[in-house]
Amino acid sequence: MDPRETYLSVLDMGFSIIRVGAYWSDIEKEKDVYDFTELDWQIDEAARKNIPIVLTVGMKAPRWPEYFIPDWIKDNISLSGNSDASKQEYLRERTLKFIEKTVKRYNDRKIIHYWQVENEALNRFGGEYWYIGRDFLEKEVDLVRKIDAGKRKIILTAATYPNGLLRFLADLSVRHDPIKENLKLCDILGLNVYPIVGHDLWGLKLYFRSKGTSRRKYFSKLIERVKEAGKDAWIVEFQAEPWEPGHLVYKDKKRPVTSKPLMLEKDIKEFYELGFKVIFLWGAEYWCFRDARHDDRVWVDAVEDIIKVSKE
Repeated sequence: MDPRETYLSVLDMGFSIIRVGAYWSDIEKEKDVYDFTELDWQIDEAARKNIPIVLTVGMKAPRWPEYFIPDWIKDNISLSGNSDASKQEYLRERTLKFIEKTVKRYNDRKIIHYWQVENEALNRFGGEYWYIGRDFLEKEVDLVRKIDAGKRKIILTAATYPNGLLRFLADLSVRHDPIKENLKLCDILGLNVYPIVGHDLWGLKLYFRSKGTSRRKYFSKLIERVKEAGKDAWIVEFQAEPWEPGHLVYKDKKRPVTSKPLMLEKDIKEFYELGFKVIFLWGAEYWCFRDARHDDRVWVDAVEDIIKVSKE
């Protein structure tokens, strides 16, 4: 898909807010040479349509492969799997410099309403299952607050696990509670929610589903924890595209099992009634892809209907 055409199509859908990422490996391909051309354009186009932005900054950003560390930095560090990426002093130093450059560049852009620092920083994700330590995340948040001078709220995000088995396995992989640690540092806790995900395990296609009753129990407790901390809870990634086993990106013409427009409408209503008043949909490029490549507007039409209802 042409990225600019797709982005403009998304802006035309009528969203009341969007999230845009500052992708480090695209912006600083050479040391100390910063090219913000594409991000400038994205922010300008959103401003032209008066659509507020959440801008993400850091070494980790929404979208696979999670970490967007420039190659020239990777060549100067040694990172093993399942490790704290922020323990690398050179990476820490350069990450803070990148954040400083980015936040200072856009600090006066009023269309940016919120900063998001890193993405699922405390969760182990990506091809190498790295994570970012709580101590370094705090330094990043403090830097953004200092430059911003408190004008905007800061969002920190964490994965959630509606499926009980995946939740159990995730708990085994961390030595801390990402929700608890994020709540200490953020103004807004952003949750990533995927009601049904697929995984290919040794050629066996597995689907991890979640039932409405268990979801409501799980997320009701999360909301209570956020309220007790005096913070707000948003859903910053709500599944609106497939997560099919064996597919990094599902491009087949056959409609997928793991995500359907009718499921999306039902699930959004469920989470809105739970108390989530701000919900970002994850999958905009997929809707445009279905429309352009498979002449299938069912996703685009469904999302536009959801947006229309949300504004009534």
